[in-house]
This record gives sequence, structure tokens and C-alpha cells, in this order.
Amino acid sequence: MVVSNIRDATKFKQTVLIIDDQPTVLDIHTAILKSVDMNLNIVAMTDPVAALAWMGRKQVDLIVTDFSMLHMDGIEFVETINKANNVGPTPIIVITVLKDRALHKELLTAGAAACLTKPVKSAKLAKVAQFLLSQNKEFYNHQLAATN
Repeated sequence: MVVSNIRDATKFKQTVLIIDDQPTVLDIHTAILKSVDMNLNIVAMTDPVAALAWMGRKQVDLIVTDFSMLHMDGIEFVETINKANNVGPTPIIVITVLKDRALHKELLTAGAAACLTKPVKSAKLAKVAQFLLSQNKEFYNHQLAATN
């Protein structure tokens, strides 16, 4: 069998990148996302600059990131991802302790797919992540169908 798209390979796993400077939060978000789909490749990182460098070499299907990070905030991170992404959309969920509606709107305007408030409810993060991963999969399937 010839696979024309890596996403069609039988052992393909969607990749989720989680970024937060708190290891406990990384563990919690990883556990929540594993409950959504055990077949995910989950990469957890604490540094947004290192994450951006890693993403330059890897395909990511979903990003879950903290808003308050060393070196850059969530808005700058989202804008950097969207400027650099020339392959296709990478949905981004930003999680913040700030309950500022204007900030949430600014994040969505910058290109975040969702903005959730900490402490995020497990069911909410799972539902949003599952929806965005399924949309991402549909996008790439549609792109593949259009090229064949």
C-alpha cells in the first residue's frame, strides 16, 4: 500500500503540543487529553521559544498553551504561530487565569481557536480539544481529496 499522505498511514497519531511553565499543569493537561484519545502523540514543553523551534521541524495538530509564559505572552505566541504556519491551520487553545473578556477577545482575534480560564474544567478542555482535533483531521482529509 502506498501512502500519499502521512496522515493516512495506519499508525499515524495526531500530535498535541502542550506548553506551560508549571510541570503539574503539563501533567494535568496531558492526562485530560489522553482521556480524549489514547492514540494521541502528546508533547509537553515549558518554554515557548523552544516550542516554536520544535514546531519548525514537526507537524502539530493542536496546541494547548498557557497565556503567561517566559519570553512572550499568549498573544505574541499565537501571532508567531499563525505567521509561521504555511502548511495549514494549527488550532490553538490558550488557557489563562485572567478573566478579562477584552483579553479573551484579543486572543481570538489574534488567531486562537479557543480561550479557556484556569482552573480549566477537564470536561471543557476535553470537549474543545476533541472538536478541534476532529476539525483539523477533516481539513487535511479535504486538502488531500482536493489534490487527488
